[in-house]
Amino acid sequence: MPDVSESKHLPPDDDMTNMAGMTEVYSSYKSALFSLAYRMLGSVSDAEDIVQEAFLNLNQVSLHSIHHVKSYLWKVTTNLSIDFLRSARKRREVYVGSWLPEPIINGRGADPADQVIANEELSIAFLHLLENLNPVERAVFLLREVYSYSYDEIAQLIGKSPDNTRKIQSRAKQKVGDLSPKAGEDRSKKEKTVSDFMEAVLSNNIEKLLSILSDDFTIYSDGGGKVKANLRPIFGIERAVASLKGVYRKIPSNLIVMEADVNGQPGMIMKADDQIFYVLAFQFDDDKLSALYNIVNPDKLKHLKKLK
Repeated sequence: MPDVSESKHLPPDDDMTNMAGMTEVYSSYKSALFSLAYRMLGSVSDAEDIVQEAFLNLNQVSLHSIHHVKSYLWKVTTNLSIDFLRSARKRREVYVGSWLPEPIINGRGADPADQVIANEELSIAFLHLLENLNPVERAVFLLREVYSYSYDEIAQLIGKSPDNTRKIQSRAKQKVGDLSPKAGEDRSKKEKTVSDFMEAVLSNNIEKLLSILSDDFTIYSDGGGKVKANLRPIFGIERAVASLKGVYRKIPSNLIVMEADVNGQPGMIMKADDQIFYVLAFQFDDDKLSALYNIVNPDKLKHLKKLK
């Protein structure tokens, strides 16, 4: 497997067979494996389960019998994630409302989520777009685009031929388009846009709100049938503005609105008594917002620690 740098979320490809035991192996690789599983599944708890299962698989064999432990774990995690997604797709088809990924806020998700924040490859917008891919396409796309694996190496991981892997990647890119971050993106500019958005909503400043949103602005809400939320996306700036006016007028007075880092991007949270009830993530298009992702399903927020 390739020697990918730390910036691409992989530890060095050292031979781990001489390490003292599984504790050291787990400590060395759990964050890298979680980063892949989370991007595959969009769920913190499920990603943690996949990582645990991968290590249980490793525990059934001798470390000294494996040439590269990292490669072994990467292959097991990839295929466990593919199998999980195949079963999860049926559940997501009958999910109540829009299905959105579980958010990570300021790295305060359950360990090891607090170690995998990466601005360009972890955003809610990125993960939501990957839902257009089937499980194998998603694995190939991530391994190629995020982790820089060659087609030969990806083929070994997923049990396909290199030519087939190239075709899968080409098909995946056609489905999701170019997800590469734009050169010179200004973080402070995004933060100001989010701040202006919330100020406009909470002050009912429609003129300012219209200046911030793109014409095709879309609202996605995920209540999972557990709390009240729009069951379908709201498309278009006029319908979105009307919805925002209605929703945010009904926010309870004890809710505190705070800016936050949501999956490596500027976002917002709403909490009461140190408990998070709403997480808002955004998709950015230059100096405007093109989408809002409203995550209110309590099952998708319970992994977040209380903010101090």
